[in-house]
Amino acid sequence: MHSYLFPIEMALLAFPFLAFFLTLPFAIYQYHKFGGFNFLRNVILYTFIFYLLCALLLVLLPLPAPDEVAKMTGSPVQLTPFKFVHDFLLHTVFIWDDPSTYVPALTQAVVLQPIFNILLVIPFGVYLRYYFRFSFWKTTLFAFSLSLFFEITQLTGIYGIYPHAYRLFDVDDLMLNTLGGIVGFAIAPLFTSLLPSRTKMDEMTYVNGKRVSYVRRLLAFTLDWFILSTLTGLLGILHVLPFKELDIRGGANFEQLWWLVLLVFLYFMLLPALTNGRTLGKMLVRIRMTSTISEKIRFRQLLVRNGLLYYVTLGIILLPQNPFFIDRLAPVLFLTVIGLAVVSSFVFFIHICINFFAKDRQLFYEKLSKTAHISTFKKK
Repeated sequence: MHSYLFPIEMALLAFPFLAFFLTLPFAIYQYHKFGGFNFLRNVILYTFIFYLLCALLLVLLPLPAPDEVAKMTGSPVQLTPFKFVHDFLLHTVFIWDDPSTYVPALTQAVVLQPIFNILLVIPFGVYLRYYFRFSFWKTTLFAFSLSLFFEITQLTGIYGIYPHAYRLFDVDDLMLNTLGGIVGFAIAPLFTSLLPSRTKMDEMTYVNGKRVSYVRRLLAFTLDWFILSTLTGLLGILHVLPFKELDIRGGANFEQLWWLVLLVFLYFMLLPALTNGRTLGKMLVRIRMTSTISEKIRFRQLLVRNGLLYYVTLGIILLPQNPFFIDRLAPVLFLTVIGLAVVSSFVFFIHICINFFAKDRQLFYEKLSKTAHISTFKKK
């Protein structure tokens, strides 16, 4: 039993880290494809990934020492179909007219191993039919492919990590795993009848996608700064820019501070003016800035909006971290700047919290510039 519990314990330890790194890509995918974020969809996808992680570790663990693998002899391949039936008949203690042999027979490896191989892929078939809406034949093909991936991983010694295979490539495993996927497809309605259908789930997400939440805006903001930092880093490596890394604090000299001001202007003001309120990050999550007083957002509105946000608000908040200014300030003035930044951060945070419950959810720089965010997602 420990040989089965240990891989699951390892999956439980590894999954939180995997989930952390997948959260941002998942959110981007959902907003871009469906226009909204659905909690149940996330639960289903995360449990699917956790299942795949458990299945992989159940196949691979425990890992032997490399020197033990080097000493292994014998063929790493078993290509005789239904050998598990022959092994059962040869080694089982089961006697059909002797009930006392039933329980001992069920605990033998010749019974447990085939059952395990079937059970291993049953959840895969359930997920493929319910969430991915695969047909019977497509589910069968993918179940076989998953099993083949497991077997090849073992046959290659985890793709060269070990000198040769440390577990048997068994054609019976392919057959039983594929059967497990088929069984999962067949019994999927028994497990998913109480859950909303994939179509219903999509419809719920489309409805949510019409509203632009703060989470969606924050995601676009994060993507924009990541994209801008990546682009400037590449330009710096190519010596197009005089620095290799964009410092949001403004840098240690006036030249870097000037470049930061210029790049913010080009990316957050000029680019949206040319794309009708879109930045690359906003495009990915399907939103754009719009004017509340005209059909098309004006360049002047973008100057006011993003100037107040980036140059004034974030400029004040980040000023104490800017080495160019701090190194030149007297102690009293430095403390004043820190106090101003702390107060500004607190006021801005309270402002966001209050507007979170407001009807229009417009922040001060949006109200002053008469701009807002709208969803650009359109159901196909």
